[in-house]
Amino acid sequence: MTNYEQEYNTIITNLKNKNSADIYNVVKAYNFAKEKHNGQFRKGGDPYIIHPVEVAGILEKLDFNTDVIASALLHDTVEDCGVTIKDIETEFNKQIAEIVDSVTAITKENYTLDSNNLYAEQDFLKLAVDDKTYQKLITLGKQNKFGFYIKFADRVNNLQTICCFAKYKKEAKVKETEKWIIPLAKLLKTKYFYDTLTNYCFLISNEEKSSKYLAFLNRFYDNAKVYISQLTDYIKNEISIYLPSLKSNLSLFKVLIEPKTEKEIFDEISERFEINNIEKIKESNLVFVSLFNIYIIFNENLTNIHNLSLLYELLSETNLNTIFSCIGYSQDELGNKFLKVQDKIRNLYDITLLSRHEYTIMKNGTIKGTDIDMLDETIAGRIETKYISIITPSNDRIRIPENSTVLDFAFRLHNDVGFSCKYAFINDSPNRSPIYTKLNDGDKVEIVCELKDGININVATLKWLAYCENEYTKRALIKYFEKKFNHQ
Repeated sequence: MTNYEQEYNTIITNLKNKNSADIYNVVKAYNFAKEKHNGQFRKGGDPYIIHPVEVAGILEKLDFNTDVIASALLHDTVEDCGVTIKDIETEFNKQIAEIVDSVTAITKENYTLDSNNLYAEQDFLKLAVDDKTYQKLITLGKQNKFGFYIKFADRVNNLQTICCFAKYKKEAKVKETEKWIIPLAKLLKTKYFYDTLTNYCFLISNEEKSSKYLAFLNRFYDNAKVYISQLTDYIKNEISIYLPSLKSNLSLFKVLIEPKTEKEIFDEISERFEINNIEKIKESNLVFVSLFNIYIIFNENLTNIHNLSLLYELLSETNLNTIFSCIGYSQDELGNKFLKVQDKIRNLYDITLLSRHEYTIMKNGTIKGTDIDMLDETIAGRIETKYISIITPSNDRIRIPENSTVLDFAFRLHNDVGFSCKYAFINDSPNRSPIYTKLNDGDKVEIVCELKDGININVATLKWLAYCENEYTKRALIKYFEKKFNHQ
């Protein structure tokens, strides 16, 4: 049995154990993909089918549904095998077809140069096509966010198997991941993919000088295995003994103690000791940073306030107080809050109390209520993570990147409005606000344009390039002036 067959069988077994619905679609997708990828191989020489199977395996382990897992198995069939999105919808369903469509790359053959795109030049067509592919992912992903997760898992597997590539290709893949994929993972607040992707990029970027650091870190983890296993059992036992005294129906699901990534530890050491070179990190530095995350997971949902108060209670009222002392409170880059504790042998941990649902949300992120919906996919090469709401005279709310100016907002409405923008009235003030005025969240803005016989008149000047913050506005202006000066 081949490696990919073993991986596939594990996926099916796990889905059956979880009583997952529509397993038939996963079986059908595997057979479909295996047939279409027949005769194709990866750069390292393995049959190509191993890649979609491993991508599907990542998502199965994270408990995604069978439509997502089937989509993972099919995600390269359109791009590499001559299959159409219509074929996918006919063979499977609309949901799977939408997900596959969102992660199918645009090729040079089906890309038309966009005259309004500053980056679309024939000599650099690949860069323009790559940007357009990610813009497509964002556009379609906002309609079906599971497409983002296929892309995350796909990139994790690509980075896991990148060793056979030349150094410059590895670096290019890291830069692309940091430019597009990691910011998307951050917006969706998926801790697993954010941490995993940033860590792989970190390791690949430092592979030639990280051997000493990785050696003593791995040695520490190997030595700690037995202790961590015993500590896990002890925490679980102490909490189980204490729960009946709470006179509640709370039940403990699981206690997990997981090692932090090499990147997380490096960042904490860097911050504490102002060390920016991985080669300068010493084994003694490990004593002063958190090396493990502790997750105490309950079956029942609790509010964030109750989570924290119950965690304090468990650490102070049980025998856990003979093991841990609380030394601080903090949160990570995704906003996940935790206590920092120290055990009696001076190991540091970040400890969090969560419900099963909260743990899943923390690990996988959420497809609801994120700034993904507000992303402007026309902005090539930059994914904004902070937005403000601007109110139009008709009381519509339009989201634009933080620090935008009146001019940026005008171009957000329409290019014709942007090029003819003269000034604005803000928050019903009778005073005119110039086009370089920075806007704030909740501002009500009325744009006044230069008109002649009801038609917008272009009044743009070169100094407008200093009046804008958004890349889209700059690009529109540069294209206009480039065309204007070329005609003179």
